[in-house]
Amino acid sequence: MSLNQIASFRQCVCDEERRQRFGVTLVNLLLWLLIVVAVAATLGGLLILVLFSWIIRSIVSEYQVRKLQALGATVSAGQLPQVHEAALEVCRRFDVKHMPRIIVISSGETNAFAVRFARKRIVLMLSELLEGIIDDPGQLRALLAHEICHIVMDYGGRGTFEIYKPARYKAARELTCDNAGLAAAGDLTSGKDLIKKLCVGNKLHDRLAEPALIDEARTIYSGLIGWFVRRHLSHPPAGARLANLEEFVNEA
Repeated sequence: MSLNQIASFRQCVCDEERRQRFGVTLVNLLLWLLIVVAVAATLGGLLILVLFSWIIRSIVSEYQVRKLQALGATVSAGQLPQVHEAALEVCRRFDVKHMPRIIVISSGETNAFAVRFARKRIVLMLSELLEGIIDDPGQLRALLAHEICHIVMDYGGRGTFEIYKPARYKAARELTCDNAGLAAAGDLTSGKDLIKKLCVGNKLHDRLAEPALIDEARTIYSGLIGWFVRRHLSHPPAGARLANLEEFVNEA
């Protein structure tokens, strides 16, 4: 199967995420069982509390989204149309029914609290990165597909079920989203260049040596300290992400 034949985020799941899914699913099944028991034991009182909490969180999330909109610009057919069209292409490609709102802001305006609450509702793009990819359709689609994959997989049906997600599983999910970005880009170079820009920015990315980055990732993950790093690092090193793209292309 070629990259052009990939039409679902499920087809982009990396080997590392597949290896961890059984353990993560088992823990979450136990957690949901405990929740059901707790709801029954409190005669539904806990369920009312959870529903109330969900309503409050939804209101706060929408409030934070609008704060981010006030700080930047929301992509539409009339606002940054290249980004809007690329997002539509990604949604059609992966059968995403509702395109999320896409907000562009300057990195200096980023509010970590607002982003944390708004993440499941929007794709947030930093203007500094967008400046370096807006005229490259492949990289633009790669970034949008990566972020939309997060929304679908982290906040869709599976994401709602996965109450427990350890850092290593989150890191594996990043690789899965990278694969989705590569499929949307359509070529390995665009996928790799985007990761390099995420690593060191628009001006230095073409100076990076891939073999050195891959060796660095192996060093980061090596030995006893590396064992602990793997279990606490929610985003893989750039070299690991580049190696994953190579592996995904070879398997596709």
